[in-house]
Amino acid sequence: MNIRQFGIGAVVAVAGCLTIMQAVGAEPSLESQLQERAERLSLEGRKGPSLFQPGFGVGEYTGWAKTSVQSTNAGGIFSSDKTDTSLQVERPGMAPVTGECQGGQGRIGLDWITFQHDSLTYVCTYSGGAPPGAEFDLAQSKGGFFAQLTQPQRAGELRYGPITLRAQTRYISGLPFGGGGAHSYVVTRPDGTLVAGLQTNGLRPVFWLPREPGPERDAAAVLLLTLFNFRDPGRQDR
Repeated sequence: MNIRQFGIGAVVAVAGCLTIMQAVGAEPSLESQLQERAERLSLEGRKGPSLFQPGFGVGEYTGWAKTSVQSTNAGGIFSSDKTDTSLQVERPGMAPVTGECQGGQGRIGLDWITFQHDSLTYVCTYSGGAPPGAEFDLAQSKGGFFAQLTQPQRAGELRYGPITLRAQTRYISGLPFGGGGAHSYVVTRPDGTLVAGLQTNGLRPVFWLPREPGPERDAAAVLLLTLFNFRDPGRQDR
């Protein structure tokens, strides 16, 4: 389901509903919770190893990423998108972490039946400065009606040595849409404690990282930069 199916009137309606829900909700908005617990950082462009491996900077973290996408369309009956991403994340005093990610999603349909979608699968493994066996898995998830209107629903888990972090698409603030792909994630510990977040639905991408330096901040940075460089094949959900 995609907001483009409903037009600008639905955009205004959804934005209004989300604002009202936050205003009357029993707990503070996700944005205010992140402001209390995390550091707000903007993405900076940096020179990468090559034209096809652009660099980036978020706080003390720097690196580069390279993504390729393969799309297949068989006469309008079957289509699929697959994406591969390589990335590197480092900071002063930390050995570079290298990530290799692969995933995809497809759909099949005819004029007289509803489109059937394959489940999204996206798996990343990390090496170098990452703990042995570090891995991130991302998949489709179910959300409420308004959540599905604003962005494709995703959920994933990073296992990074003794640290486990979970990512889930949630509206944080700003425009309630982001060009067809998932535009905002929150990151929590397994007990539900909010620790980090990512927004790409504004003028500049915003990264929310744990304030205290340490392994959890490193893990959150790797996770958010992985999500930021994920070319979501779910854009074909429209």
